[in-house]
Amino acid sequence: MVTHAAQVPVRVAGGLLFELLGQSVGDPAGDEDDIPIVLRAWQAQNFLITALHVKGSATNINVIGVTEVQELLSACGSTAPKSIHEVVAHLASRLARWDDRLWRKYVFGAADEIEVKFVNRRNQEDLNLLCIIFNQDIRRLATQVIRVKWSLHAREEIIFELLQYLRGTATRFLLEGIRKDTRQMIEEQEAVRGRLFTIQDVMQSTVRAWLQDKSLRITHNLTIFGGCGLILSIITGLFGINVDGIPGAKNTPYAFALFSGLLFLLGFMLIIVGIIYFGLQKPVSDEQVQVRKLELQQLVSMFQHEAETHAKVREGVLRSDLPPRAADLIYDKARKLGRYFSFEAKCEPALQGYHLVSLCTL
Repeated sequence: MVTHAAQVPVRVAGGLLFELLGQSVGDPAGDEDDIPIVLRAWQAQNFLITALHVKGSATNINVIGVTEVQELLSACGSTAPKSIHEVVAHLASRLARWDDRLWRKYVFGAADEIEVKFVNRRNQEDLNLLCIIFNQDIRRLATQVIRVKWSLHAREEIIFELLQYLRGTATRFLLEGIRKDTRQMIEEQEAVRGRLFTIQDVMQSTVRAWLQDKSLRITHNLTIFGGCGLILSIITGLFGINVDGIPGAKNTPYAFALFSGLLFLLGFMLIIVGIIYFGLQKPVSDEQVQVRKLELQQLVSMFQHEAETHAKVREGVLRSDLPPRAADLIYDKARKLGRYFSFEAKCEPALQGYHLVSLCTL
């Protein structure tokens, strides 16, 4: 999603040649994506020649920033641009404003969605599956954030050059506003990048803790299997030399073979049980990834709906339900001592006026 200025304004044939990039907003009802557009313009005296190039195919072209400037010119009111320089400034301002809105919604908002998905994961969730999903989302989003950064720096450079060429108080006011908003967007972009790396670090540490816990359980169970093997070894050592010593095996020619077969069968069953419960798992399939993605997206939609309808985020907690703090304990102790000194002051006239000092020093 690369938007806004791409080429620094230059003087060509007695006029100013520049480019502005924006977005053709798709129709949500028709499931259309936003398509980048390039607005190439040449300004000379009181004339402005523009050419619109669409980077893709779309049934309807809806560049809201250009439409707003056209409506502003057709209204011919007090807010209409007074010069061609103001028209250029309005075009740059409206396109930049809509770019910022789309970036905040689809790029910066995606970081919030990833954080919501990670925080609301299940207790017994397969973290390997979540890692695959989140790594795909973070990789895609990090690429978009880098493109946004490049576009913002290009916008800052183009606005700086326009300030050198364009004249007028209103024009400079609009361009200075764009520079201020651009710097704010750069700060937000850096914050989003930091949040993505933080989420990735927390996710990796959580996965490491989960793997460590799982390894501890497997080691514990393998220790149990080792104990079972030790018992089998002891039985083999006791009865392997004198097979006839086994109870019920006297004068039985097949006792050794039967005993060996039972040991092999028991060992084979233990191996099968160990492979089933503690062996290698099947790799995560694409179907599982898609199904889990849909579930997480539904969770984000429900969360957004509750936030937009001002639903109660958390249950209210009464002060009486909370554990006592150190300040509460000190306050209770001071109140008890205050009662004691007040009682002593009533009995002894010489102590009157000192109970307040005791409370303050405590």
